[in-house]
Amino acid sequence: MNNLTTPVGILSAKRLPIGKINGLYTEQSPETLVANLLQQQVAMISTHRLKQVDQVILGNVTNQGGNIARRAALAAGIDSSTPAYTIDAQCASGLVAIASGAQAILNQDAKLVVAGGVESTSRSYVTIDRETNEPLKRFPMVPEGQLDLDMGIVAENMSSRYNISREQQDNYAFNSHQKAKKAFENKQINAEIVPFSQASVNITQDQCPRFDTSLSKLHQLKPAFRSGGTVTAGNSCPINDGAATVLMTGSQTGEAMAGYYLGHTTVGIAPEKFILGPIAATQKLLDKYALTMSDIAVVELNEAFAVQSILCQAALKITDEQLNPLGGALAYGHPYGATGGIMIARLLNSLNRITQPALGIATLCVAGGMGMSMLIGNQHWQV
Repeated sequence: MNNLTTPVGILSAKRLPIGKINGLYTEQSPETLVANLLQQQVAMISTHRLKQVDQVILGNVTNQGGNIARRAALAAGIDSSTPAYTIDAQCASGLVAIASGAQAILNQDAKLVVAGGVESTSRSYVTIDRETNEPLKRFPMVPEGQLDLDMGIVAENMSSRYNISREQQDNYAFNSHQKAKKAFENKQINAEIVPFSQASVNITQDQCPRFDTSLSKLHQLKPAFRSGGTVTAGNSCPINDGAATVLMTGSQTGEAMAGYYLGHTTVGIAPEKFILGPIAATQKLLDKYALTMSDIAVVELNEAFAVQSILCQAALKITDEQLNPLGGALAYGHPYGATGGIMIARLLNSLNRITQPALGIATLCVAGGMGMSMLIGNQHWQV
């Protein structure tokens, strides 16, 4: 493994249970979600306190305005002298926040960083188009005059272009739920979750996994984006609320680490092919560090659509055993800005079940035409 900088230590990577839009967290502000998680998470680490945090960097997509990272930091009780900033890189927001936190540590700008993200689609703002006076369903992903396809239509186009059948997509989605069901039944998923606890509210379990789903139920769903299409609500990720935070510090402190940030890559790709972003980003990452997929124990791939996951798995030659062993976003959900942190928490959850040094990759596609991949070492990793 070549070209590796001094790794950054991950003290802890945790997340809240994930809720549906207008579900578990309907009444909770995004800063409340982060504060609740972060206060509990830091209390689990005897060597650190919130007052020692030097920087807070959070991803967010739908709750922009007022610098949510700053609001969350103050709500958590972090000192007002600690800077905080919010990143919107769409689906990659959380991973970009973590990469930015790692860079701050490597540059000696900070010793202890909180990174990750939060999303509250239940509390997202309604934006009015100035020309039509109608609410925007989403912001544009490309400049005016360029083709701005709905993400579901991109998934449909890719399924047609590469001949990925409805049956293949439903089978993949079903397997994601089965993996999540097994992780829940074996209490494996508990290692990454911090319950949301406030007054009489105590949320301990993800809301989205459908443990009773079946292939027959998935086959009955109607196409969601195109008449006669193959992409449905069952083989697409749902819309969610959630938060995840990653506590990062220098790797040479002598402290016990949950894992290590080792590096990342980002790529641009044609917006109308955005779901293929993980392929280019991961190939670039493997080349950068002179690795092959056989060197990687676990790949945490964000499952925006089943067709995307199928194409990425095939192109990168990821085995079923390597890919999302605890289930993916088709089961748990995809709270945009929080997803990067959630992926790191789940990746370390899987990697740290291995009793020797092991590497993992977190990778995702990005609306607007990008891909991002991050290389992570488990708690036993040594450079």
